[in-house]
Amino acid sequence: MSTEKYRVFMRTTPGMHAQYDGHVDVRVASNDPDEIRLAALRELKRTAFPDYSSAMWKMVGFERAP
Repeated sequence: MSTEKYRVFMRTTPGMHAQYDGHVDVRVASNDPDEIRLAALRELKRTAFPDYSSAMWKMVGFERAP
């Protein structure tokens, strides 16, 4: 199954010590927003935010990545 690259715009929920408002690029086999959000959460946890739970993030939107 082929995958598509998406740019996912994420933001931490208000009240977090370190605020993040940016994007993460992920590859997903589906265009389902829930799958794209989960892939973005996994990437954020794998890289810069390993201690943040999924509840601390809000997906603002997504688009096909260049």
